Amino acid sequence: MKKLLSVLILFVFLALPSFADILPLSSKSIQHYGIGVLNMPKNYTVYQYPYKEAKILKEVSYDNIRKTAIVNTVDMRKVHYVAFVPSENVALLTVDLNPGNDWYCVFLNQQTGETGWVYNENKQDFYTYRQMFYKWGKKYGIRLFNDLSPEEKVLYSKEDKTSKVVHELQYPKYITFTVIRGNWLLATVNDLTKQPKVGWFNWRNDDGTLNMFPNFKEQP
Repeated sequence: MKKLLSVLILFVFLALPSFADILPLSSKSIQHYGIGVLNMPKNYTVYQYPYKEAKILKEVSYDNIRKTAIVNTVDMRKVHYVAFVPSENVALLTVDLNPGNDWYCVFLNQQTGETGWVYNENKQDFYTYRQMFYKWGKKYGIRLFNDLSPEEKVLYSKEDKTSKVVHELQYPKYITFTVIRGNWLLATVNDLTKQPKVGWFNWRNDDGTLNMFPNFKEQP
């Protein structure tokens, strides 16, 4: 019995790092998109209002983003990153407002819509969704959300759903793109046929929601 208990404790301990990586798998994973994403630093403070004398809502601190988060004052799993990939120095929160004075209103909870203000002088840490795709989607490729309907998994000949259908995606394996125009991107898709298909894909809907996300994995 003691041996079994020790094994279970060891298993739980070894399994803890699995909580480190967070990626949206479906379109419902992100309920609050806002205007883009902010790549959070290793240590930051969340305020109730956009000035440093305001009430502090959370203080997040972890020693090394490349390792499992070591949290001082808040459980990392209670901060709803849309993507948290320690190996890539990625910790993305969605941004609701940015008045342009180095303050960002971020969504702390994707379910409840709870927000808070963070101060960040590095303007390169903020990305619109188009910029996010160009930075990480170009590097790692992209993947479709797993809850898209068959009608949404289609490549078109032009940036228009009334144009000719190039290919209906069944089991897309690798997706890369060359250019983004509005809510469309010119994609190259490899599926089970192993024959690359090229066409325009509707990466973002008219209401601002996404149909795909950077893969954050090196493609072979």
